[in-house]
Amino acid sequence: MTLIFFTLALLLISLILYLRVHKNIQNRRKEKLDILLIDFINNYLFNEDFNKSTEIEVFKTKHLKTPLDNQIATHQILVFAENLKGESSAVIKEIFHGFGLYQILISDLKKKAWYKQAKALYVSYQLDLEIPIPLVDSLINAKNNDLRQQAFLYFLHRSTDKPLEFLDKVKTPLTLWQQIHIENGLKSFEGETPDFSRWLYHEITTVVMFCMKMVAEYNQYQHIPILLQFLNHENHEIRQQAIISLRKMEVPKMMSILIENFPEESIQIKQEILITIGEIGTEEHLKSVAPFIQQEESILKVEYLKMVRYFNPNTFKKHKGDFENIIHDKYV
Repeated sequence: MTLIFFTLALLLISLILYLRVHKNIQNRRKEKLDILLIDFINNYLFNEDFNKSTEIEVFKTKHLKTPLDNQIATHQILVFAENLKGESSAVIKEIFHGFGLYQILISDLKKKAWYKQAKALYVSYQLDLEIPIPLVDSLINAKNNDLRQQAFLYFLHRSTDKPLEFLDKVKTPLTLWQQIHIENGLKSFEGETPDFSRWLYHEITTVVMFCMKMVAEYNQYQHIPILLQFLNHENHEIRQQAIISLRKMEVPKMMSILIENFPEESIQIKQEILITIGEIGTEEHLKSVAPFIQQEESILKVEYLKMVRYFNPNTFKKHKGDFENIIHDKYV
């Protein structure tokens, strides 16, 4: 037993030492290749006497021998692409193709490893590369969230007039992070703002909710009638988002519907209604819903008393003790 444990310990130590040495060798290789790549790309960009066609083949044959080498080269090209625009960015793409990295990228897109596919899509839209659309279409509803996100961003960054057309093909719910990244991508989109009403009747609830958010974000007031209809939608989440979007757009016409629906709504939506009353409603609206706040609904009582204080500070003083007790019970 002692011999067995000694052997296992020796093997473990040997493995740790091997991994450490291997990592150090890779790091030195990376540092050396980074320097060579920076020097090569600078010469390719700015040295008029540089024989581009010959030197790119020599560099590729001599230095880009392994998958790690290709990864390092891709990373360094992305760094240059991020800092260069116009004609220089076109030259960077020329180097990418010259190194044979485009063929590797297409190969990675066809593999089953999601992280390789996601990285290939990221490189594609960062370098503004054209890749076969069917390859990207097949990833719009992939199982992995990050892979789907990169497929969305590829279409968004590559589009010149229809940045959200991929939503027509979405059959999987959008995650919160995907919605955030799509929204951020739209902010840098230079074309005409899409008409978000196109997807307000989408079969996927999260797509509908995202487009309602965007209707409010981009002040597409022409779609207010649809959002008003959604205040009576059968889906709880859609009703809640309709309230939030209409409140952001400051639509007073919603108040009568909210007051009417208040008794039958969930606590979450009742809370949104109270917040809405505080922002665009009146004290009369607040009085209308007061009888429908149950004794055990402490979160609504807190919100209600906040509104009382907002509309009529003098009236609030009479309820101050109750308000403080509710706050204490809620947080202590």
